[in-house]
Amino acid sequence: MALSKITSQSIQDETIIPTDILDYSITSNQLSNTGVTATTFGGGTSGTVVVPVIVTDIAGRITSAANQSLSLTSFGTVDVTALASSGKVNVFSLQSNTSMFTSNLTVTGTTSLAQAKEKVTVTGTGAGGAINFDALTQAIVYYNSSSTSNFTVNFRGDSAATLNSVMNVGESLTAVVVSTQGASSFYLTGITIDGTATGLTTRWASQVPASGGTSGIDAYSITIIKTASATFTVLASITKFVA
Repeated sequence: MALSKITSQSIQDETIIPTDILDYSITSNQLSNTGVTATTFGGGTSGTVVVPVIVTDIAGRITSAANQSLSLTSFGTVDVTALASSGKVNVFSLQSNTSMFTSNLTVTGTTSLAQAKEKVTVTGTGAGGAINFDALTQAIVYYNSSSTSNFTVNFRGDSAATLNSVMNVGESLTAVVVSTQGASSFYLTGITIDGTATGLTTRWASQVPASGGTSGIDAYSITIIKTASATFTVLASITKFVA
């Protein structure tokens, strides 16, 4: 009696091998539906990639497939050792968006830079009175009009964050206050952090300034080292640039 179709029950194990099957004799109509929707998997442009997520059974047959979108700008931590065997990564090649890093970027190990640009706030006014220096938004503040009086500088994160909260123990930052000087020799008379001098050890290069320059520019360089919670060593210096 002829069989109308061959079933798995009618075949002994391993009695049919690939050479027993004619080319193109099995078509998609004879194959079971995998349940995977016909579509394109993977791709993406402009900072977002689409990664195919494929699931197989124990025999390696695909049972499901889907797309997963990943934003290249949303990674909290990028392990550069996983990106290249040399442990190096060209940040520009990841994305040519100049605002890719809008928060903190932590680099472990040495860093080689061709050039670094720092944010300078040009005030359009003269230094005088109590000045707040926001370390989260600038590295240098430039008072490009003549100073109006002696002044103090308070270093903080910004109006909403303390400097103590944005620095870890064992970290330092350097800020520069640039004061344009007219005929009067006004100068920096005091430094505070987060509104207080408590917990500060301030040391000046050479000597504590008793006056500023005249008809030039005074640049104050202040390096702040956090040694414990709300405890800082401040290393300050003044350089007078004459006209």
